[in-house]
Amino acid sequence: MRFDHERARVTCVLMTMLALATGCDTRELKPIDPAVSQSFEIDVSGSTGDVDLLFVIDDSGSMEDEQESLRREIPQLVRGLTSPPLDAEGNPRWNAAESLQIAIVTTNLGTNGVPEDSSRVGLACSANGNLGDDGALLACPGGAISQWTPGDDIDAFVDGIGTCADVGIDGCGLEQPLLAGVKALANAGFPREGSLLGMVVLSDEEDCSLADPATFFSGGEVGPQINQRCYTDPTSLVATDEIVRLLREGRDPERFVFAALVGMPEELTGADLPTVLADSRMDYVLSLENQLGVEPACTRRNELGELVGEAAPGRRYIEVAQQVDGLVASICAESYQPAIAELTARIGGRVQGICAARNLTPAEDGSVRCSVRETLPVGLTCDELTARSYLMTDDEGREICTVAQAVGDVSQGWFYDTSDDECEKVSYTEGIAPPAEVAVTLSCLSRVEDSTDSTTP
Repeated sequence: MRFDHERARVTCVLMTMLALATGCDTRELKPIDPAVSQSFEIDVSGSTGDVDLLFVIDDSGSMEDEQESLRREIPQLVRGLTSPPLDAEGNPRWNAAESLQIAIVTTNLGTNGVPEDSSRVGLACSANGNLGDDGALLACPGGAISQWTPGDDIDAFVDGIGTCADVGIDGCGLEQPLLAGVKALANAGFPREGSLLGMVVLSDEEDCSLADPATFFSGGEVGPQINQRCYTDPTSLVATDEIVRLLREGRDPERFVFAALVGMPEELTGADLPTVLADSRMDYVLSLENQLGVEPACTRRNELGELVGEAAPGRRYIEVAQQVDGLVASICAESYQPAIAELTARIGGRVQGICAARNLTPAEDGSVRCSVRETLPVGLTCDELTARSYLMTDDEGREICTVAQAVGDVSQGWFYDTSDDECEKVSYTEGIAPPAEVAVTLSCLSRVEDSTDSTTP
């Protein structure tokens, strides 16, 4: 993983044949009509549109410091989505969200309704009919779903989210973050249909989402030994591929971003996920020397070197991330800023359609006289992406590709979408949208209609 992403920036430039010949594209494009074609430049406006964020926060007794670390970074995430940072040329690195909704849920599902006495599982796990918070969205200052739209007070919005993210540390010690997230997404009004959904998990325990709670609690274990069942009895848990299916159900995969701050060695943040899972520190090694019930994958120390936290191997979160191209980082890190910066860029970069400030006129087959070029981050090649062809390498060593226009016999690539009269746009076919780091340029020839006003370009 890289923590310094440049989100796709799209500029639409309508040019004459002469302008194209001076280096915009290596292909020769004949003018539409020299008598009525002329050079002018327009901006293309775009937005991630509606963004919904769900925070799934562990509220067990060991999470005070970790919750505070997350709360410190929430303003960065919110402001980065609503007012994106600028690149070296002074342009936004991604498009601002048109609206933002945030909801928060805890990992506390109790014993999933299985009647267990508090003397065995604790008061928090037996509360609310042994259901805990049962995936209910927490009541925040702005309601269970905090909402922001342009013009609202962003400072008040950020403060409200920070207050709500202080979920306390008196929750059930049998954490079920993934299933809590699934339940939270079934709440009315969240997420919105068609929104870009981000789910952020914070937990120092392995996920123990129960599929068969009756069998899970059929033994006589107490305390950390109950947590050990999460490692020794995986058949009682909801399989991670089923979790993915439930999280994605009815949603466009390109509009879902998963991130987890969980137990993993801090120095493996940024490594590919199979490498993380293969590390011996991610193995389940049972232990009763701590409250985790297992040897920690990482530890957290204060400025005096004193142990202030430890986290169990979060293998199940990483298995989910593998299936959805998600982001994982160590909960033991001193700062979550790099991980949140990465998350912000990933969400900001998920733009599927770009509204054109000036409409084009497609041919009968739907094609437009345009070319789309993408500048890739160093290390990524055109050959690794579908419907791309290598064009050149720039001075910084970044490959520049041309993208196929999906018209006629070409089924994958970009196309000019006229389905919405109020937002004609450049869109990508399913699964072809560029990664968040890619800078996109659209170069076009446009016919200028005759006008009685000679001053009109």
